Amino acid sequence: MRAHGGDIYTFMEKYDKTFIGVIDFSASINPLGPPDNVVSEIKRHLRHIIHYPDPDMRRLRAKISQTLNVDPGSIVCGNGCTELIYLLPKAMKFKKVIMPAPTYGDYERACRVLMQASVTHHMLKRDESFDIRTAGLIKAIRSGEADALFLCNPNNPTGRFVEKEDLLEIAEAAKKHRMYLIVDESFIDFVGTGSVVDAVERNPYLIVLKSMTKFYALPGLRLGYGVFPMGVARAIRRHQASWSVNTLAQAAGIAALDNEDYRKMTMEVIGKQKKVLEKGFSALNAYYVPSSANYYLLRLPNAGDVKGYLENKGILVRDCSNFKGLDHTYIRVAVKSSGQNKNLLKHMGECIG
Repeated sequence: MRAHGGDIYTFMEKYDKTFIGVIDFSASINPLGPPDNVVSEIKRHLRHIIHYPDPDMRRLRAKISQTLNVDPGSIVCGNGCTELIYLLPKAMKFKKVIMPAPTYGDYERACRVLMQASVTHHMLKRDESFDIRTAGLIKAIRSGEADALFLCNPNNPTGRFVEKEDLLEIAEAAKKHRMYLIVDESFIDFVGTGSVVDAVERNPYLIVLKSMTKFYALPGLRLGYGVFPMGVARAIRRHQASWSVNTLAQAAGIAALDNEDYRKMTMEVIGKQKKVLEKGFSALNAYYVPSSANYYLLRLPNAGDVKGYLENKGILVRDCSNFKGLDHTYIRVAVKSSGQNKNLLKHMGECIG
């Protein structure tokens, strides 16, 4: 399997499965699937694929600007957040960066591969539920003399959330030391509050990244965006390939931002199913990190056996042994539909029991 979750293609090849035979808990995607109005817009725009996409993504950026109340000039859309993560160190020429551990691995990969930047890890403690502590991180900012600090909020794979007040305090410290703070809010829609996107205009060192693929169940279309200080936005655009976001993804993003009913339904379903999973984990004596997101980090002494057993049942979970700060005893599972969650718990019980 690759370093990320969601690689169902390798899984299907290995186990001779089809899409129908796979339940993918390794990718944390909204179990409701794409909103109906988004699917309709994708179909409606199929006739436009004979033309190149709008390279400036005007309508999509205008819709994001209206939704977030930010200047459209500060918005850069990308082929998923991953594209923006890889563009940042290249455009800004980062040489030294700080990031917590464990956290999403592409931050480090982007900085090391593209710029050969040095990376300092701020290790999070298991006995503190891998929480990001404000005081400790500010101390790292003051002593690090780094170009940038990457934070994922809620953090991936732990699901732990930094409150907005604490994050703004970290942002002020970064500003004081002329260090860029990149806050990846790819999963914050599942929290429903706490974004710091409204603070970007007041802080020339604050960058906020957003994903539209997780919450709106569109990972195959690849769509993300960032809100940047104006100078950073211009630098990113200079390094971005033309036609980065395709026509269907642009149409889908515009439609998704209009669907408030879908957002409310998602929060209800995820909230209910999280209780089902937490109750099930507790009944199995499976240690889990309390999560604000739509996934859970589990620690199981026989995690490898559990993962293998589940794979043979057509259930794919995320092996977290390649996250710095974790080991082979950790896996991550997404929050999915009622039947799928019960299926997961049933088979976990068979293996653990």
